[in-house]
This record gives sequence, C-alpha cells and structure tokens, in this order.
Amino acid sequence: MSQMLTNQELFHFCEQLSIILRSGISSIEGLQILYDDSKSQRSKEIFEALIKSQEETGSLSQAFNDTGIFPVSMVAYVKTGEETGCLDEVMASLAAHYEQEAEISRSIRSAVAYPMIMLGMMGAVIVILLIKVLPVFQQVFRQMGLELNGLSFGLLKTGSVISRYSAVFLAILALLILFIIFLCCSEKGRNQLGKFAARIPQVKEVPITMDYGRLTQAISMGIRSGLGPDSSLELADHLLSHPLVKERLHKALKLLNEGAPFSDAMTESGLFQGMDARLISIGIRAGATDEVMLKLSKRYREESVSIIDQIISVVEPTIVILLSILVGLVLLSVMMPLLGILSDMIV
Repeated sequence: MSQMLTNQELFHFCEQLSIILRSGISSIEGLQILYDDSKSQRSKEIFEALIKSQEETGSLSQAFNDTGIFPVSMVAYVKTGEETGCLDEVMASLAAHYEQEAEISRSIRSAVAYPMIMLGMMGAVIVILLIKVLPVFQQVFRQMGLELNGLSFGLLKTGSVISRYSAVFLAILALLILFIIFLCCSEKGRNQLGKFAARIPQVKEVPITMDYGRLTQAISMGIRSGLGPDSSLELADHLLSHPLVKERLHKALKLLNEGAPFSDAMTESGLFQGMDARLISIGIRAGATDEVMLKLSKRYREESVSIIDQIISVVEPTIVILLSILVGLVLLSVMMPLLGILSDMIV
C-alpha cells in the first residue's frame, strides 16, 4: 500500500472513527466495524492492515505509521490524542482539517478546469478553421480569379504547416497534457508549480494564505489535544509548503526555545502581524488560543478561496476576448475579399 490517501478519503476516515470513539467504542473495535462496512477491496486491505498492526503494537498511531499511507502530521496528532486521552476530539479536528483541504482542492480544480476546457474548445475551433475552412475558400477564390490577401495567406500557410506536421503537434500536445498532470498530481510537480505561482503578483498570495490556514488550524488542534504551543508549531511544520511561512515558523520556534513568550515569538518572528497578532495575544490572555486560531483558520481559507475567485474572474474573460479576436481575424481574412467582390458587383 504505497499510495497515500487523498484528503477526501482522510476526511471520511477521521469523521467515521471520531463518531465511533465518541460513542464509547474502542479504536480496535471501531476499525473492525469500518472493515465490516467496507465495500471496496482497497478499503478492506487498509483496515485489515490497521487492525493487524494495532493488535500487535497496541497503538493506533503506530498502526497508521506502519501502513505508510497516512500523513506524518496525522500520525503525530493521533499519538498525542492517545497520550492525552482525547483521541475522539483529535479525530474530529482532523476530520474538519481534511474536509477543508478537500474543499479548497475542489475549488482550485474547478477554477482551473473551466478555463482549460474553454481554451481547448476555442483552440480546436481555430485549428479547424485554419485546416478545413480556409483551403476551401482559397479554391473558391482561385476559381473566381482572386488571391487571398496577406493575412489570409499567412493563416493559410499556418494551417498547412499544422496539417502537414499534425503528428508532431499531437505528440507535443500529449506531452503538454502529461506535464500538466505531473504538475497537478505529483508532490514534486506541485512544489514546482508553487514556486512558479510565487512569482506571479496576485497568485503568490494564494499558497501563503492557504499555509496560514493550515498553520492556525494545526495550532488549534495541538492545543485542544493538550500540546504546548511549541509542540503545536513543530507539528504544524509538516503541513506547510511555502518557504516564507516555514522560515517564519522556524524563527518563532527558535524564539520559543530561547524562552520567549508565545505571543512575542509570534510577532517578533513575523509569523503574525497587525490585527491577527493582536487577536492571538488577546486569545492567549483569555485562555482561548485554540478558538482564536480556529477562527483565523476559517478566515484565511475563505480569503484564499476569494483570491482564487478573483483571479478566475479576470482570466476567464481574458481568454474569451483573446480567442474571440483570433477567430474574428480568421473570419475577417475570408470575408474581406468577399465583401470586395460584393461591392464591385453593386457598383
């Protein structure tokens, strides 16, 4: 079992197990119940491996770790829940975390899919016009003793090149599709995509905001699980991906290890600033740090989705305008000579 579970699968697993644990059923009995209710062969294999490992080790977190398909951070939180006796709360918090991760992933996929489909359809229309439509008009013009103008002739030559080397272009298109799949599905590809996105002014805010959403929720989960602030930050490090956020987190951890108060470490490291830092400071004094962090997490995630929506609201009409202009140029290159003929006939 080398394939890691998706965020959606982790959400369903954590939610079901948290409900079972809250009802007073032990974790080993809960895994057996989930095994009995499993319908797919893969699910049965996963639960069978978990049950076997927990019977041997007596530890749910060790069972998760042995399978190799659960995130390192999740294993650490489950281990903390076992040690503090609040495993049901930890599983409920993890369920909420992975549900939000799945929702953001769905938002990004849907936001990217529509422009890509539109781009592909409009591109196909342009290629068909260049390869199939323009040659027909060229034959008509030749029969009438006319020649295509410079723009029309250039587009016709482009269509001829595409038609002649269609196998090469299809191979390039296939490689491009495979490259996009690699960027979206592999860990290395997502890292490279994140580095590229970090160079685009507005887009670069998305991964930062998403990481802050993960960070604040991780701190909230850690504190609710009975961990101290420094331990919560260390566990949060496994959830982060943006270099800037990780650098600030490491500075905060260093300050905490040097004896700085939690609120001071958050501000002096640059991890939190302005109103967010003030809210955290108030939450610490009021003994409600976990609640403040949870609210900040919700706000950061809503902000990341809002930024994505804003980007798409600009990208979609831009693609439509550019491709409409290209289609319009192709049609005008054909219609202008015809309009010239019609005007001569009228005169």
